[in-house]
Amino acid sequence: MNKLRRAIVSSAIGKKTGDETNGITRHYRFKSNFLGFRGHFPGYPILPAFVQILTALTIIEEHKKCRLALATVEKAKFHLPILPDQEIEVICNSRQVHNKSSYEARLNVTEGLASSFRFTFAEKRNHPC
Repeated sequence: MNKLRRAIVSSAIGKKTGDETNGITRHYRFKSNFLGFRGHFPGYPILPAFVQILTALTIIEEHKKCRLALATVEKAKFHLPILPDQEIEVICNSRQVHNKSSYEARLNVTEGLASSFRFTFAEKRNHPC
């Protein structure tokens, strides 16, 4: 998993941006030889859902400066396939859901919304996150 995380980080384009509403945005371009495309699917590579989720998680961890443990992934919708060499805009916004820290993520490509989902994190005792 660490190898995949490093591959995601190295696919980032430019710097991440944030705003006063706890929003985080970063752009990515996954080349055709990106680790996440292997085997999904031969002859027609698309970015797997778990890589899309891990990409959003990676920029949140970078923003918070610590590793997070996913508790739930909810309301996941995958509208458009993400193909090699497409520029992807990943937007994550912090939310409070049932008194738990949560983020909503949206992945956009030129054609429109590719995917959206919400996740919450497992609480870590005595952890600065």
